[in-house]
Amino acid sequence: VSIAINKANGALTSYKKGIVELLGQPMLPHFTRPQTDNDRKGWKTHRVLKQWYENEPVLKTVEIKNANGLNGVLSTYSLINDSAQVSVFYVVDKSGTVKVDYTFKADRALPNIPKIGIQTGVNKGLTEVKYFGRGPLENYIDRRYGFDVGVYQSDIYSFMEPYVVPQENGNRTDVRWLSLSKPKSKTGLLIIADSLLSMSAWPYTEKNITEAKHTNKLNEAEFITLNIDLIQMGVGGNDS
Repeated sequence: VSIAINKANGALTSYKKGIVELLGQPMLPHFTRPQTDNDRKGWKTHRVLKQWYENEPVLKTVEIKNANGLNGVLSTYSLINDSAQVSVFYVVDKSGTVKVDYTFKADRALPNIPKIGIQTGVNKGLTEVKYFGRGPLENYIDRRYGFDVGVYQSDIYSFMEPYVVPQENGNRTDVRWLSLSKPKSKTGLLIIADSLLSMSAWPYTEKNITEAKHTNKLNEAEFITLNIDLIQMGVGGNDS
């Protein structure tokens, strides 16, 4: 296994198993989601929460750090004129496991946060999704009561929800682990949570989902978008 962290953005940018590259995009802190119908037409998150939608994390430092006896790479970011700070600490062991410690602090005067987590891209050939969490269909913090925890499996296209108007979709809550792999192959990535997380994966970019007005405007990307979140806001009422 060979791993690369980029000094320009502080992100994990490459994870190779032999000669096979398993990542497709940098692993960066992420705080937004494509707007749902409720977001757009109901409580108008593009206005109420616009500070999160209009500000990307800005890298402040990248440094080799020792924490609890472990050597790793610490990347720190700020958002919204230093009103929020993120630190991501990467530690790699000899087996190729990457441990990611993520710390986030925000000024209480800021508006509510759409979600807190990391977004990355993975090899587009890893189309088999398997996870241990609530399912089998998409579920959110305010829409999960009827979904049992179990081990579920599907391809990436069945994993997401094809809303006629593309929007946030495919989230799963209370996820213990999630894997993406090549069909009929052991090649893939396994993400293991140390608490209950939310995760989703799309064969499209978030930008494409956000801008598309119909499913026929979705174009497969050169990577699978993977969202690994502590939590994201609910989907709200059904009367917007």
